Amino acid sequence: MNVEPVERPLVGFRRWGVRRAGLYSGIFVAGRFVPTPARTMIAPRVKPMPWPTSDDRVAVAKCWALRGHDAPFANCNCGLSAYYELPEEPDLPARDAVWGAIVAWGRIVECETGFRAQFARPIGLLDAYNPLDFARPLKRARDAAAAYAIPLLARDELVAYAGWHGELLTDD
Repeated sequence: MNVEPVERPLVGFRRWGVRRAGLYSGIFVAGRFVPTPARTMIAPRVKPMPWPTSDDRVAVAKCWALRGHDAPFANCNCGLSAYYELPEEPDLPARDAVWGAIVAWGRIVECETGFRAQFARPIGLLDAYNPLDFARPLKRARDAAAAYAIPLLARDELVAYAGWHGELLTDD
């Protein structure tokens, strides 16, 4: 694992939960989205916060494990995570799941199939039908794309677009 600042920003692909047009980090359990579970365990009264929608839309990694280190840290799971490659058929395990691309920089912890970064910004969302969202299968992604002023693109277009923003690595 390498925890050095990168020369050129990296591009990665990740899944978010969408709520009220905001992109939230979290996990998907039994068809439901759970925003920031580590933060909730440490500070249960703190409301989950979406990725910033301000002009720069930059998210800053923070460790919620109370270990006193800057994120990302090699011996922890902290940092803004992403996969190197967008799956051919990205899974959407909940009705509020959406995939997208980020550009990341600062300290980077490189892993086998992806990385964790100090700073990241969403640059595009995947235009994919979500069969679990019966009422609004594409509306959540459209609303999030509008809120973050980023494009909603088909898979191949999203990968190509992401390549314009930074270095595309593979997990080979």
